[in-house]
Amino acid sequence: MYATNYFETAILNVMKGITLTAPSQVFIGLYINNPTETGAAGVELSYSGYSRMPITFTAPAAESGGIGIKNDTQITFPTSSINAGTVTYIGIHDSKVAGNMLAYGKLTEELVINENEAPVLLPEEVVYYFNQNLSRSFKTKILNVFRGQNINGVNPHFALFNGNPDEGGAELSGANYARVPLTFSNPKEAESGQMESSNTNQVNFNRPTTAWGTWNYSAIYSQASNGEALWVNAKTPGKEIKKGYMPTIAEGAIKVAIN
Repeated sequence: MYATNYFETAILNVMKGITLTAPSQVFIGLYINNPTETGAAGVELSYSGYSRMPITFTAPAAESGGIGIKNDTQITFPTSSINAGTVTYIGIHDSKVAGNMLAYGKLTEELVINENEAPVLLPEEVVYYFNQNLSRSFKTKILNVFRGQNINGVNPHFALFNGNPDEGGAELSGANYARVPLTFSNPKEAESGQMESSNTNQVNFNRPTTAWGTWNYSAIYSQASNGEALWVNAKTPGKEIKKGYMPTIAEGAIKVAIN
């Protein structure tokens, strides 16, 4: 499945200090065609008695090289009294009626709804996972929104690591090292179709008065010290930070996108 523009924007706004408030319950709807990233282009199934159904998810876990969730129970929709059409997409909403679509996806097998049939989705048939540059902890928090858990807004800071912090990499250290605060643009749609935010300030680290180590990974952290990683990106090639070299990153060079 893919996040809609609405949900992508809400996730990116966390890095602008805005809390993402989770719905207390989410609902799944059936669609004849693609709702698209707007969440509004699809034609939702319609027959007497049809309604979106509550959906609950497993705890986030390793899935397809990333972190994912699956529906933990069978979902049975009301029985149709007509040949209602062919379902090709599903959408996850924050409300049983109207509201906002959070995510959508194409069914691997189309679902033909004939007269006197009830659409059924089996346990673990609805899968949503992230495998982007987001950290494992942030992916987990995003997926837990579907399980009713809020994400607090953060005070983002840029940090330098000698390895992937998700895999035990250590943050660089040495005299004068400190994370640098970041500010982000309002999310906007990129050419790829993803919503994207970029840094609105130039990142200027202090000038090292001792060597800091080799900068192999960049990370956005939730606060100036401690906290947790939100975004992780490999630096290729790596850069040895020697005494006197001041790492600098241009305004707009740090781009965070959600899909």
